[in-house]
Amino acid sequence: MLQGKEQECQDYLVNKLAPGLARLGFQFSDLWYTVWGNSPEILGGGELDDLDKARTIFLSSTWNKLASGIEPFTENFKVRVTAGDADN
Repeated sequence: MLQGKEQECQDYLVNKLAPGLARLGFQFSDLWYTVWGNSPEILGGGELDDLDKARTIFLSSTWNKLASGIEPFTENFKVRVTAGDADN
C-alpha cells in the first residue's frame, strides 16, 4: 500500500475488490496483513474448483476493472495463480 493511502486501499479491498471477486465466483479463504518485515503488506488467498475458472475470472474485463481500481493505492500489485493436486 502506498504510504498515506492505507485506509483508502483497505476500503477498496473490502468494499469493491472482494465483493467484485465474489460475484465472479472467487471467495477469499485467507487474508494476511504484514506489520513487520519485507513481505507483501496484504496477501490474500482463495480456492477455485479448477484452473479454467481461474482463467475465466482473472482474464475477464471485470477483473481488469477491479484491479485497475486498486492501482492508485498500491505499489507492485500482483496476482499469482497456482495449481495444486486436489488429492493432496
